[in-house]
Amino acid sequence: MSEQQHNWSRKSLDELVEYYTEHIHQEFLADSTHTDQPYPTATWLREHGYSGIRYTLREHHDRTFTEFIQNDVSGDALHIDNGGSESSQRRFDIEHEATEAAVDAYFTRREDRELLADSTLASRRSRFRTWVETYRHHHGTDALLAHADESDKKAAERHRAREVLDDIADTLGSDQSRLTFVADVRPVYSWLTDEGYLAFNPLDGVESEYGWEQPDADNQSLQAADVQQLLAAAETPAETLLVTALPGWGLRPSEVAQLHVSQFALDGDDPHIAFEERKNGPGTVAIHYGVHTVSDRIDQLAAADDWQGYLFPSPTNSNTHVHTDTITNRFKRLADHAGVSVNGQLATPRTARRFWYSTYSSAMVDIRAEMEEIADEQGAQSGTVVWEQYLSEADRRRRRRQAMAAKLTDAFAMENSSLSVQNED
Repeated sequence: MSEQQHNWSRKSLDELVEYYTEHIHQEFLADSTHTDQPYPTATWLREHGYSGIRYTLREHHDRTFTEFIQNDVSGDALHIDNGGSESSQRRFDIEHEATEAAVDAYFTRREDRELLADSTLASRRSRFRTWVETYRHHHGTDALLAHADESDKKAAERHRAREVLDDIADTLGSDQSRLTFVADVRPVYSWLTDEGYLAFNPLDGVESEYGWEQPDADNQSLQAADVQQLLAAAETPAETLLVTALPGWGLRPSEVAQLHVSQFALDGDDPHIAFEERKNGPGTVAIHYGVHTVSDRIDQLAAADDWQGYLFPSPTNSNTHVHTDTITNRFKRLADHAGVSVNGQLATPRTARRFWYSTYSSAMVDIRAEMEEIADEQGAQSGTVVWEQYLSEADRRRRRRQAMAAKLTDAFAMENSSLSVQNED
C-alpha cells in the first residue's frame, strides 16, 4: 500500500494505535531481519512504506514515534512488556533511574531523527550496554551521572573509567577493536556532557594512556556512508555547509574558514567558487553538490545588519572570519556526534578532503576506461590520444563532471547529476 493510500493525517490517535497494532507491528514481528528493538526503526518504517506515521505523529499529535509506542500503544496488544516490573521498562538495564533516562534520551533522539544508520545504532547500543554492565560489576553501581556531575569528581571517575576499560580491553582481540569500542562509547558521554547531564567526559583522551597501535591512516579517507552520517547529524545550515565544503568540494579547512559570498557564482550551468590565491595557485572549484546549501547559509546570515559576507563569520568580530582551527574543531565535534571515525579515530577535515580526491581518482579511472573503448572502436593509438587530441576542453570538463556526479551520488544522494564537478588546483 502506498503512503497516499494510508491517509495518515486523517487518522485519529486511536486509529493510529489500532492500525499500528493490527498491521505494522505484526509485519515487523514477521520480519526476521529487524534489530534488537521491540518496535520498528525509522529506516524499517520507510523501507516498508510506513514512514508517514512518524510525520503525522510529530506534526499532528505532538509526539515522536518512540513516545507513541511507549505511551500510547498497549504492551499487552503487542505482546511485549511495557508495564510489568520496573526492570522490564529499562532499555539499557541501568538501575540508576536518572542515568537510564539520559542514555535512553540520547539513543531515542538519534532513532527518531535518523541521525545514525541502524547498524551503527545497534553497535553503539550493544557496546554501551557492555560498558554499563562492566562498570556495575566493578563498582557496584551504574550511576554514571552521579559520579560525573561535578568537576571535583573528575579524577576519581576517570580512574573508575580506566578500570572498566582495562577489563573490557582484555576481552577484545585487537587494538583496532579496542579503539573502535571507545569510539562508540565516548560519543554517548560527549552528548551527556554537552546537554548538561555531566560536568565532564571521563573518556576524553583515554586512548593516549594505552599502548594500542593505530593502523597507518596516512592515506585513509571517509567513505560514502560516513558522509551520509555526517549530513544526517548536521542540524544547522552552518554544519551542513561544513560537510558539503570539506568532503563535497574537497576544500582545505583554511579555505572553508575564509569563504566569502563574493567568491560564489551559483547561477547557470557551471556553479563554482573562485579563488584568487590557493596553495597550488589560482583556480576555481566547481560546485557539484550544495548550491541550495550555500543559498540557505547566505539567507541565514544576510538577516544580520552587520554581516560582512563571510560564510563562517567570527562570533566576536563581524568584520572577519573564524580561525582555521575553529573549522577543524567544529568538524571533529560533528563527527563525534555522528559517530564517524576512521580506523578508530574521529574523522578530521583531512580524511574528509581525501574522500574528494579518492572519489575523483575513481572517476578518472572510469573515464580512462571509456576512452580506451573509443580508441579501440575508432582505431586510435590509445585512450590518452583520444582524451588529449580529439576532445575539446569543454568536452573533457563535461565528462569529468558527469563521472564525478555518478560517483558522489551514494554519499550526497544527488537527484540531479547534471551539476558540474571539478577541482583542479
